[in-house]
Amino acid sequence: MRCEGSRLPRMLCWAVTSAGPRTAKVSARARKVRKRGCVMMACCVGIRCCRRAEPGHSRIVDRRRGGSQRLFCASSFVQFGLQRTVDESNRRGCRRSGELLPSPCLNRYNSADCCRRYEGDKRGSVVPTERFASIVPCLPGWFFLVGLFCLDVPSLAADVIRLKNGGEIRGLLLSPVTRTPGETIEIRTLAGSRIEVAGDLVVLVARRPIKVEEYESRAARVFSDDDTVAGHWALAEWCRGQRLTQQRRAHLERVVTLDPQHRQAHYGLGHTLRDGRWMSRDEYMRSRGLVRFRGRYVTPQQQQDLLMKSVQQQAYRKWFSRIRVWHGWLQSTDTGQQVRGQRALAEIKDPAALVPLMKILQPDRNPRVRLLLAEVLGRIPGAGPVEPLVDLAVRDSSYEVRTVARRAVVHEDRARIALPVAVRGLNDPSNAVVRRCAGLLGAFGDIKAVPPLIEALVTRHLHRVRVPGSKHPSFAVARDGTPVHPALAQGFGVPPQVIRGMQMGQFPFGVVILPPQFAEKETHVITIIVDHRNADVLAALKRLTKEELGFNKRSWRVWWLAFTQGAT
Repeated sequence: MRCEGSRLPRMLCWAVTSAGPRTAKVSARARKVRKRGCVMMACCVGIRCCRRAEPGHSRIVDRRRGGSQRLFCASSFVQFGLQRTVDESNRRGCRRSGELLPSPCLNRYNSADCCRRYEGDKRGSVVPTERFASIVPCLPGWFFLVGLFCLDVPSLAADVIRLKNGGEIRGLLLSPVTRTPGETIEIRTLAGSRIEVAGDLVVLVARRPIKVEEYESRAARVFSDDDTVAGHWALAEWCRGQRLTQQRRAHLERVVTLDPQHRQAHYGLGHTLRDGRWMSRDEYMRSRGLVRFRGRYVTPQQQQDLLMKSVQQQAYRKWFSRIRVWHGWLQSTDTGQQVRGQRALAEIKDPAALVPLMKILQPDRNPRVRLLLAEVLGRIPGAGPVEPLVDLAVRDSSYEVRTVARRAVVHEDRARIALPVAVRGLNDPSNAVVRRCAGLLGAFGDIKAVPPLIEALVTRHLHRVRVPGSKHPSFAVARDGTPVHPALAQGFGVPPQVIRGMQMGQFPFGVVILPPQFAEKETHVITIIVDHRNADVLAALKRLTKEELGFNKRSWRVWWLAFTQGAT
């Protein structure tokens, strides 16, 4: 759209000729521009306010939108230094009619200076009517503009100077504070007075928003003159409008102190009425035995567990990075670096390093690294390394690693903890693991291991074995074309051309079909079920009970029943 007869800035014409919803959008964009944007936004607000004015105003005709938009009086821009723009607008697009409206704000330029519109209702042209809107209906827009300009001036920052004698001076600092010897601090008070204070007498210099200063003044008056429910409630509502959350909460608590049944104050504090008593959410949860921890409510035991888990995670991350570096040294070709890595790992005695040790060192294919792992785990105190040691003692492929781990786990103070772990291993699908667990249980010497050992005397396991097979069996065909053993027995057919040849007498002495001479031997995998008599389990039972009952589970069960009844 083009505004004919006027040379106002492009942004001004675009803002003036925009529709209602576009006007708000223009204001949002113009807010980002400090100087020209403030003027443009005030124009938009003024236009919106002019809609409520009396009829008789300038409008811009826009046939594309099927309507018109009111035009903010161009002469109102005189007071913002746009006289030149208005002069050109009046000279080029308007002719004086001499009809000026009396207004204290319209001295040299007036909306009546605009001429009658040109012939034809052109789109974008200025169409004045008989009576123009005064600037008075646009006062909200002017106030809005003044507020925007005030946002950029330093007067919004109210500063505080606290003296050594306890006094305070509030206002606006006129110079930056460097805190150098002999410095003089200048401040303009809220009343407009200028005060100079020696820097040696100042204890604290703080910069605060003006609304905080206003709150301090209001709060002082309330506490001194109007310490009532109504006074504190009014100040709390004012704080809510100024977004002073902490100050508002303080006054709401004062209201609740003065009037415990003040419903709105309780709602403002987030209280709820439960069983005739106002309480906050924290108080209600505490009444149920819950505490707030990291944004949610948990039991005290859960809080302790979460704290412990957090500490463990921090230690885990620390040890994981270290052990990964030391493990890299072990894989180095430098002998000296290998020795340094081995020494660093050997000095680990922190139980928090168990998980990183198992995750980094156990998958290593080098038996020497796993042997070092078993030695390190054996020197770590506590019950934490017991299960990893049992796992190494029964599952590792290296005999040396299994021996070192077994020697470490058979210790007296660890046997009691390792007993249930070894008992679970008796049900492992691998028969080798079952036999090794039985050996551990026999070494522990605990009679409680007898019942699970009895059930593990004979265990059933699934084995997958590879057996030879052939897809090309040999067979013979008689003179009449009838298949002969083994083709008939195995259900294999005879090629059709061979059958036809036999029937026609081409093979009077029969035929034998054999597989190719150089064919690869074909095999396939099958699953078989095998019942194992575990000699290691029987040896463990003999060691614990001093009895010899063979692999008969029933006999062992009867003996154990008699033993327990006699013991009781």
